Amino acid sequence: MIPVDSELVRLLMRIGYLAAWNGLYKEAIAVFDGVQAVRPESEIPIIGGAVVAILSGNPEVAIKSLKEGALTLNPGSDLARAHLGCALRLQGREEEGHAILQEVASTSSQPDARAMASNLLSLSSDQLAPKRNFL
Repeated sequence: MIPVDSELVRLLMRIGYLAAWNGLYKEAIAVFDGVQAVRPESEIPIIGGAVVAILSGNPEVAIKSLKEGALTLNPGSDLARAHLGCALRLQGREEEGHAILQEVASTSSQPDARAMASNLLSLSSDQLAPKRNFL
């Protein structure tokens, strides 16, 4: 395998998220799949795919991907757990999602995960749903 610089991987992830947030789901998945190919030990590109599922209105796909993919690779990933809490809330499993987010917000040593969970806890179910403001 050809070594890929970490800065390039970070840039690719940003491009994938930019595509996802602009409704370019197939393109975002292609980017995240490429990152997964060069970083098969990382849960981060799987989280990216889960974000695409959330944005496209498929929280059940995100839940499965996070549980069976990201959290299987890295059970200690609070970032994956925060995304799982979000997806559960979007699926209507408010109590379960809220409990995960509470735990991450109060105990995580990962600042990004802690901030994300705290922010998600401050949103109502209606505010949590992604808005469709694409290009």
